[in-house]
Amino acid sequence: MSEAYKEGNTYSARLRQDGHDVYVSGFKKKKDAVAEAARRLATLVRGGRPKGLGPAHTTVAQAMQDYGIERLPFLKGAEQEARRINKYLRAARLPLLQVSPVCEDEKSGAYFKVLLQPFTAERVVPNGLHRHRKNLMTQTADSDKHRAVLATKKMNEVQRYDVQGFINSLRLDNLKPASVHLERALLRTVFNYARIGWQWSDLGDNPATHLKMPKVDNARERVLSEDEQRRLDAALEDCRNGVVAPAYVLLRETAMRASEPKNARWEHVDWERKVITLYETKTDKREVPLSPAALQALHGLQPGKPRERIVRISYEALRAAWRRACERAGIKDMHLHDLRHTAATRLALKTGNVFLVKALTGHKTYSMVERYVNVKADDVVKVLHASEPNEKEPHLAKGLPRPADVGLNSARC
Repeated sequence: MSEAYKEGNTYSARLRQDGHDVYVSGFKKKKDAVAEAARRLATLVRGGRPKGLGPAHTTVAQAMQDYGIERLPFLKGAEQEARRINKYLRAARLPLLQVSPVCEDEKSGAYFKVLLQPFTAERVVPNGLHRHRKNLMTQTADSDKHRAVLATKKMNEVQRYDVQGFINSLRLDNLKPASVHLERALLRTVFNYARIGWQWSDLGDNPATHLKMPKVDNARERVLSEDEQRRLDAALEDCRNGVVAPAYVLLRETAMRASEPKNARWEHVDWERKVITLYETKTDKREVPLSPAALQALHGLQPGKPRERIVRISYEALRAAWRRACERAGIKDMHLHDLRHTAATRLALKTGNVFLVKALTGHKTYSMVERYVNVKADDVVKVLHASEPNEKEPHLAKGLPRPADVGLNSARC
């Protein structure tokens, strides 16, 4: 049975077949409304009934909770994604997602276990992050209100202007462009997953697409200087947690991401070859070369049983200790991730060999390596005024591939 009719200035259509019911609206022409309803109905008839209660009876927060339970076990970035989803769940007062890594011997294609924990109004804030969390709550007050409204809307009620308003509020709250894009990406993914994976064809167009987004320019060039390193080393000696100082040295020497060492175990260290094998990385498994200082840092972390973790401290605690140490050392605008830039830049200056830098950082492309090698004019001055090397070629040029080989935007003479 089919019916097409006018609602206001636009046409709507409703089709029913084999127990399936499709409704569409907002079309300028009657035939377009009927054609779209027929397309969606055909999809339902071919693929069976949609999963769950459907978009008309499911809020955005409920859909995110279901999506998280189904998909997060298989995503390497599940912990970060869970934190973003939990903001919606907390706003809707729904049970939160709890993500925990799966032991290697328990893996069957999944990286994480995802459970639900009861909603509580009081949040547990790690020691040292109370002031930071309070400042965040003040800075994001407007966008939190928009998120709460969005979280409690039914999926089929969300319009593009609702999502655009949320994006605008994030920008007004001074959220960084890259973070704004991640917020939008979550919404876009959940709507696509519901429409395709759950066969919610009634959703139609994805409201998280075709938005006005800020331009992302998050490239950093901050590198730890030798003087700053000496001051930071002294400041870290005052840390009550003996894990912090050697963990910092390990990051500085190996160019590992701050999240990578926490999943490494002592059985992953090959002392003879002087490498750590990382199995849980942003991309694939990779081997990390260890310098003499990195090996010393590992000994400072007190090697334990093969299955024990190398760094026995949470990322939040490490970041809080890092921030306090930088304040004591008088170092400004220095992020933990800048240690990755520091390690890459120092190896480039020491060897002039981009292949070695690429092996250290684990990047797949030379264009990404180029983002992490931050050579300054002062570095060039040191080379220009150093004593002449025995080789005919300057030290920095030694071992570097041609620009055409690495994709650098250099003009050829």
